[in-house]
Amino acid sequence: MKSFKLLSILILISNVSYSIQMDIGIIRNARIKHVLFETNFGKHTIVSGEFVKSIEQGEQIKIQYHNDSVRLKIGERSLGHFDTVYFYPKYDDNIFKITCLSPSLKSRKYYTQLKVFSSNGQLTLVNQIDLERYLIGVLESEVGPNESKDFYKVHAVISRTYALKNKYKFSHEGFHLTDLVNCQVYKGKMYKNKNIIDAVKETKNLVLVDDQMNYITASYFSNSGGQTVNVEDVWLKPLPYLRSIEDPYSRGTYNYKWEKRISKDKWISYLKRKHNYPINDPNAIDDACNFKQPKRTKYFINWKYHILLTEIRTDWKLKSTFFSVYDDGEYIILKGKGFGHGVGLSQEGAMQMVKLGYGFLEVLRFYYTDVHLINLQMRDFYLSD
Repeated sequence: MKSFKLLSILILISNVSYSIQMDIGIIRNARIKHVLFETNFGKHTIVSGEFVKSIEQGEQIKIQYHNDSVRLKIGERSLGHFDTVYFYPKYDDNIFKITCLSPSLKSRKYYTQLKVFSSNGQLTLVNQIDLERYLIGVLESEVGPNESKDFYKVHAVISRTYALKNKYKFSHEGFHLTDLVNCQVYKGKMYKNKNIIDAVKETKNLVLVDDQMNYITASYFSNSGGQTVNVEDVWLKPLPYLRSIEDPYSRGTYNYKWEKRISKDKWISYLKRKHNYPINDPNAIDDACNFKQPKRTKYFINWKYHILLTEIRTDWKLKSTFFSVYDDGEYIILKGKGFGHGVGLSQEGAMQMVKLGYGFLEVLRFYYTDVHLINLQMRDFYLSD
């Protein structure tokens, strides 16, 4: 009887409508002073305190930063100054268009609603949108429109997990996540590929968790170069599910190899200036110009110099930390593998696995060690038990 009751509860939970709103700070790559809002499909209502105004499809509203407030105008007629303004849709599938006038940027379209307030001498725009609909825009922005549905399913799960794990990353700025690479790239309503929409729907509410039902850090990057990285070799905290693994699926793909040619004098000068490297020692100079990395390591040459490969990557704007150094007379040549930080899932490796016939669950299990795929409702049920 107990097991039947539990089964009934689980079935009931799985059928409950589950919706999570995300507040996404949009167009965060610019200091916005003046934008044009237009209801592109459906109707919106402007609300700020007791102020209420309906907007018909095609109607345009000027939104301006002015004296630490939000000024609204129709044409040259002012509607007033406000602290925070909401543009509520009549229905969730209503679409609005934002055109940045200062600075001048290409227009973008978004689903659902917009929140606007002033902060730090500029406008802050927040797209308030359901998580699942947000993910469709993320997948097209992060991956592009031409991949397989199974790969999109992989990415839907990790992007959903990432969004929920980091949901309050920018709460101090008045939204959950940005639309930039410091979170996940999101360019609004694009939706040119039905596979993306179907992949998000078919994985709805599925996330990756650890043994304590905590969302994992679902990090991903472009290409591992044939081996991923232990998380503590890039960031500070070791995690049991982000371990270095051999990754044959990333080999031979687009971002598998790279090279960079550097003046030997500049290379040695950099090591001395930044890392106090012993440039008067001939053996040390030979090591610096002939460093080999057949397997990924944490330090340049060895640990005693305390030169992190992550620092060299940042300073020289390298594609990865997985490189070897070759002496070429007056120059040194960095011959590298992979593109990105190397922690977690390799996108190009995952694409190759799917092409070879692996399912999205097998791809996730390959790149993340000992994690669990679970429905959000089920996670909440277990946590509340």
